[in-house]
Amino acid sequence: MTLKKRRIRLAIAIYSLVFAFLLFNSCANNKVHNNATVKNYTPEQFAKNKYMSGGSFSKKGDKILYTSDETGLPAAWAYNINTGKRTLMHADSVSAVYSLTLYGDNDNLIYTMNPGGGRAIHIYAKEGNDITNITPGDNVRATWRGVNDDFSGIYYVSNERSPRKFDRYEYNFETKTSRPVFQNDTKYSTSYNSYDHRYILLHESLTEEITNLHLYDIVNKTSISISPEDNDSYFYGKGFSLDNKDVYYLTNYGSEFAYFEKYNIETKQRTTLVKEDWDIVSTEFSPDRNFLAVYTNKNGRARVKIKDLQKDKFIDIPFLKTAEIEKLRFGPNNKYLSFQVVGYNQPKSVWLLDLETNKAEQVTSSLNDEINANDLSEPKDVTITSFDGVKIPAFLYEPHASIKNGAALVWTHGGPGGQFRTNYNQYIQYAVNQGYTVLAVNNRGSSGYGKTFKTLDNQKHGVDDLQDIIKGKELLASMEGIDKDRIGIIGDSYGGYLVLAALTFHPDEFAFGIDMFGISNWLQVLNNTPDFWAARKKALFEEMGDPKKDSLMLYNKSPLFFSNNIKKPLMVIQGANDPKVHQSESDSIVAKVRANKVPVEYILFKDEGHGIRKKENQIETMTRIGEFLKQHAN
Repeated sequence: MTLKKRRIRLAIAIYSLVFAFLLFNSCANNKVHNNATVKNYTPEQFAKNKYMSGGSFSKKGDKILYTSDETGLPAAWAYNINTGKRTLMHADSVSAVYSLTLYGDNDNLIYTMNPGGGRAIHIYAKEGNDITNITPGDNVRATWRGVNDDFSGIYYVSNERSPRKFDRYEYNFETKTSRPVFQNDTKYSTSYNSYDHRYILLHESLTEEITNLHLYDIVNKTSISISPEDNDSYFYGKGFSLDNKDVYYLTNYGSEFAYFEKYNIETKQRTTLVKEDWDIVSTEFSPDRNFLAVYTNKNGRARVKIKDLQKDKFIDIPFLKTAEIEKLRFGPNNKYLSFQVVGYNQPKSVWLLDLETNKAEQVTSSLNDEINANDLSEPKDVTITSFDGVKIPAFLYEPHASIKNGAALVWTHGGPGGQFRTNYNQYIQYAVNQGYTVLAVNNRGSSGYGKTFKTLDNQKHGVDDLQDIIKGKELLASMEGIDKDRIGIIGDSYGGYLVLAALTFHPDEFAFGIDMFGISNWLQVLNNTPDFWAARKKALFEEMGDPKKDSLMLYNKSPLFFSNNIKKPLMVIQGANDPKVHQSESDSIVAKVRANKVPVEYILFKDEGHGIRKKENQIETMTRIGEFLKQHAN
């Protein structure tokens, strides 16, 4: 097929893609019900929704690999495009399996697994029934870096040589051996290497918002900085051109929002390729580099555009009301596109578009058939005016009038630089379906709202960002039908810290709190950062505080040392294998608050890490949260 014909078919296919999405939304919402009522769903019904991710193609382009938890834990599945058959490639009875790629002619599999949810992360090769741990070692952490250019192997980084050093390796499918591509004795983290293996990109994290990008010449052992000397922004490498002459990267240098740029190695000239009004969060080239997919985060919603690089022209995919497009991938020879679709009432699903027939099909379906998508709550954009006049974005989830109970929750996200998106959130939808109004707050320091907003909480964590949360509570209290005395706070990870900080430092603000694996003692966390965080420890200390230089500040922000102030009911949820927030963080705060005779419910999962992966544990989490809310919010 000629390039011209491919372009024409791609353009036609995009419009077919839009039609398919409209059909998808129509089908998703075809269970019409009486608007006077909605149905309450059980934790078991919510847990029957499937987690989906992936969509990578096999070398021949005849199969799509994806991850699904329909068997109880995330596992690797393959979809045969020709036959429509789905095959379970690998599952583990204890740990989540995340698919990476297929290789060879016999459906061989590369996957990654985090045994027991602990610190070790390994990459495995499966051929038939034979499984090889490519990255052995009790404390080894390995991260996938993609398939190489001729599909003969994969790249990955691993700290097997030294706990603090992440070297780059190439694993060969045929020889079943790994060879070092770059021995990283720098203080930087490695990124992409050039196709001729001469260059490698290195990231130097100065702060959470400032990252330098270096180009290292492996042959001559010299390095140049792609980022300018006066850099006050982040530079994030996205790879090399096929001829190894240009470096691609994302940066917000001289701008509030990130844009896509290239750097010519010979001339040292920078050329802006794509710039939008919001952050460009990712890009994806077609294999022949004739097309470029650009992903933009617009106020917590995904936009995707495809650019014809030969014509220097975009083909827009209109933003859909209830669905977002993520992870679009081009198949070999641009024959197929795979992509992920998610909406506030639709968990992530994988789709396939045939660029020759313009036919789109849904490879996976995620929403439990027992749940009517129309019964779920659509988030509304609201703005909170904080104590200092800063405008704080948030999403308001309101229950249907037939089930609204007058109680409410302020929901806090992780990070601290995370962001609430409008895509499906199982726990929020469960709470709203039980009658609770939810305000999900993107407090200062959240990603997605520009460089300035992202830095507003630096070394003010648990202070200024917590005031944003409290102002969110005041907004809820001012709404009709909300009882100001029945507003609680809930959050996970850093959001869990904000829950504890709210109950500790503002003990009269919230009626109760639910902390999911949150930090209670900053001194302990920052003094015990794992070795594999060495490359970003300086940046972490710049943002949060240095436990040696700023010990008093961190002490005063740690709820554990002032837990005698807590007087409202508290629920704490924790994974025993959590590598980020150790069990001791939750054990300590629970013991202290219980000693004060304050009602505390503690849920400790022996088989979880940082997050709740297993469906039976998700069911228990939702059930116990529901019971806690009935007791303390009604």
